[in-house]
Amino acid sequence: MGVGTVRQYWLASLPESSHRLYGAALDDLETRYNMQSVTLNEVFGSRAAGRLILAREFAETAAQLLDALAECLLGVLSAMEEHGRHYGTLPNVEPLDAENFRGANPQRIARTDHLLSTVLFQGRSRFFHKLHALAEALDGIQKQSRVAARAVADIEEPIVARHYRTLEVLDYDLNTCLRETVIVLKSFFCVLPSEEVGPFREKLIFRMPSLKTLTC
Repeated sequence: MGVGTVRQYWLASLPESSHRLYGAALDDLETRYNMQSVTLNEVFGSRAAGRLILAREFAETAAQLLDALAECLLGVLSAMEEHGRHYGTLPNVEPLDAENFRGANPQRIARTDHLLSTVLFQGRSRFFHKLHALAEALDGIQKQSRVAARAVADIEEPIVARHYRTLEVLDYDLNTCLRETVIVLKSFFCVLPSEEVGPFREKLIFRMPSLKTLTC
């Protein structure tokens, strides 16, 4: 296990090779989230203006963008898990906090992660359980997003209003998962030895091919 706290990891500077890879991943994830968020705002704006057909089209696009971002986040989590299990390179992590989520399912997952991390898990187990908890939350967000987008496209008012609210909650929880993943990734880079940057880069690029050009 690495030494240091999550706060210390977050404030620390990274070596150039790690900084470049981390920065490229962060930029890619932030861009994807911004695209999804802007599209979701178009959903709400179109609905408020009474352009329901356009709002439904935007909802379907927003769900697709959410799905793409979630897959990238799952890829980042998977890369850290694979590398950590093989090399034993693990940072300290803080458990998820249910107050940072709005959906019932992510809140349940966060409470479980917090309880197990506090009572049972230490070190290595705590790190891997947090990765699994984030992956479980993301999987649920993806599934709910697809359902809500289809419902928005197919169901007439006023029932559809509930699905618009669902999309808003899912966006909030997606953002929380993004922030948590970014924090864990920065912590991971802080304890990653220089000789392991290359192998981890390969794992990350395999799951996020867009990083190949950004990190050349």
